Amino acid sequence: MICTPIAAPTPADMLAALPVAAATADWLELRLDAMHSLPVEAVLQALHQSLPRCPRPVVVTFRPREHGGFRDLSRADRLRFWHTALTTPAEAFDLETDLIAHLLPDYPPDHPVWARVVVSHHDFHATPADIHAFALAHFPPHAGAVKLAVKVNRPDDVCRLFHWLTGTPSTWQKIPVGMGGLGVLTRILGPAYGARWTYTTAHDGQAVAPGQLTATELRETFRLPSLDRHTTVAGLLGCPVAHSLSKDLHNAAFAHLGCNWVYIPVEVSPDNLAPFLRDAIHPRTRRLPWTVGGYSVTLPHKVAILPYLDRLTATAARVGAVNTILVSGQELIGDNTDVAGAMRPLQQRFALAGEPVAVLGAGGAAQAVVCGLVAAGARVTVFARHPARAQDLGARFGVPLAPLDDFHGRRFTGLVNTTPVGMAGHAEGACPVPPERLEGLAWVYDLIYRPRHTSLLQAASQQGIATLDGLPMLIAQAAEQLARWTGQDIPETVLFAAAERALHGFSPAS
Repeated sequence: MICTPIAAPTPADMLAALPVAAATADWLELRLDAMHSLPVEAVLQALHQSLPRCPRPVVVTFRPREHGGFRDLSRADRLRFWHTALTTPAEAFDLETDLIAHLLPDYPPDHPVWARVVVSHHDFHATPADIHAFALAHFPPHAGAVKLAVKVNRPDDVCRLFHWLTGTPSTWQKIPVGMGGLGVLTRILGPAYGARWTYTTAHDGQAVAPGQLTATELRETFRLPSLDRHTTVAGLLGCPVAHSLSKDLHNAAFAHLGCNWVYIPVEVSPDNLAPFLRDAIHPRTRRLPWTVGGYSVTLPHKVAILPYLDRLTATAARVGAVNTILVSGQELIGDNTDVAGAMRPLQQRFALAGEPVAVLGAGGAAQAVVCGLVAAGARVTVFARHPARAQDLGARFGVPLAPLDDFHGRRFTGLVNTTPVGMAGHAEGACPVPPERLEGLAWVYDLIYRPRHTSLLQAASQQGIATLDGLPMLIAQAAEQLARWTGQDIPETVLFAAAERALHGFSPAS
């Protein structure tokens, strides 16, 4: 079930939003606390007017600011609202835990309205250490459903939320909500494991809690209504991951192949990398209840992940970086599809054997590119902001290193940018080298794909230099990953179409 909040400031705005939200939602949450300027009686009147016109079941919410609501409300205001609201025919009511004792004199535990009540608790800082004990202490046994919305700070928090959802029998319907990057797993997979529903962004696309996804994303990209306890989970480990197109490519591929798989990007900080691998992925230690099919790895984890894997493929060992995790029996295997992904579109466009090529950057992507270029016979020089930190890369492939400021295009045929400079959300609009230093190059290849036309590529085009953006590489490496995870080949046309759909709807502010 998908529940979309309507957080409208006026009754007219709320009525106008109803059909918009209902187009992609199963339930509508009327966030009546968003009507900041109306007195309680006027809010109740708006509720009475809207209920007959709601095209979906509704859950009514009137939340004070201290519980994550939109307005300041005294307890007296809240009780005055709920004493009347609970008499309406709305399908559900969301009440905070601190109100329950005050309502019992008029609504005793055996009152039938409690079957429609969701009792909620919000903590925007942490997850309770013992969720089961916390729930028993704070949620009344006569509630029809309970919602625990908490900030997840580490993988263990997510594991305990799913254990509470699946492993502790009760009369409640449960709604665990993990707020923050790691909490995306609860938002997408919660309903598959018994959660009553999952919340989306508001009807206008604005998040009313950290980590929310749009209803369209949940329904169309992640195919949430089709997910179940047999769904195999794959995903992306990185920080940040919001810009990534990988979810669009891989989920479109699973739909095309008819696989019961889902691909979920998870924002994993460097501090959480080892515990996430242990608790959420590794077959010997995984505490989450689903089968893992594999993971993609992106910045900043491509090299940092190496100590936590059981072994590497020959390509990954040669590169010294991993962008793909394979699950084989009880082992995690590190692989690298960046080499094939980066080289395929480049070799289709330009001759490399014997040509001098400059590579900007010395991270995991650079290691894959240098590996491929050297194998193709190019004469490679790596330019890094801190060359001393790139000594391993230079020694690994026998290529010279130089400071970034020493780069001049007239000494090279081609340039490959492997740094994130210019990427959406990471120095977007910046150029990794001064544009005037591109003079003399025949081609420039930027691995960034969002935006496709970076400042670097724009500067190169203005000088008549041939350009190649990072989308073809993303497509090629994704196709390689999919084949290794599923054993099936996916037409790259399917992936390109998914990427174009996603990019068409993208703006830097989204």
